[in-house]
Amino acid sequence: MKKTRVIVLLGKGKRLFEFAFALSRLMRAHCIVPDALEGEPFLVGKRVAAYLAPRVFAYPLFFVGQDHALTGGVVAGLIRRTSVLPYLLVLDAHLDLFASCEVSFPIHRGNFLAYLLRREGFPEDRLFVCSNFKEWPKIRDRLFALPPGFFYLSWDVDFGFPEVAHFPSGATSEHLEEVFADLALLSGQQGFRLLGGDLVELDHRKVTDPFSLASRISSCLRPIFKEAKA
Repeated sequence: MKKTRVIVLLGKGKRLFEFAFALSRLMRAHCIVPDALEGEPFLVGKRVAAYLAPRVFAYPLFFVGQDHALTGGVVAGLIRRTSVLPYLLVLDAHLDLFASCEVSFPIHRGNFLAYLLRREGFPEDRLFVCSNFKEWPKIRDRLFALPPGFFYLSWDVDFGFPEVAHFPSGATSEHLEEVFADLALLSGQQGFRLLGGDLVELDHRKVTDPFSLASRISSCLRPIFKEAKA
């Protein structure tokens, strides 16, 4: 047994590259693929996830950049190529999805992730959304009640790091440690394992200290990457 290695993929931008490079070093990533997320996010996510799916159990994917449309594509691509139906946990202080309802109005920023997931046939009972820490205890209890399995984490940077998000307001970093400690406990005690994840909605113009940001992000992520056979 050895520690699972991560494949990091990112969009373009010098500061994003510096951040992702620092993150990959801290995460001891298998490799970093620059400019891998060029193009329409949903299609890019679906294509890249499908291509790398055979390796995903040994090398979880982690995406840096783009928006939640990427999440929909990645999840769809992984399901199609691996036949694994993961749980999807979304941390997002400004929700890019909507509650159960029929689409009878224009798709916009606030609802497109749920639309993409529904279009791909993703079951709503496997989607867990936390937009502020007050919601976390109930979501945590629901997660701990689930059968063991894989999960995918979609993390909007406004949840904990609003200073580098496109929107200045949002959840603070104060409760991130507890959220990720719970996820590590879930992963270790209940047979859960991270299949992949993304960190989206970074405003690269606001990433003034990519190495400090990478250190803070990696301290959250490292405990939830399980050991796996190579």
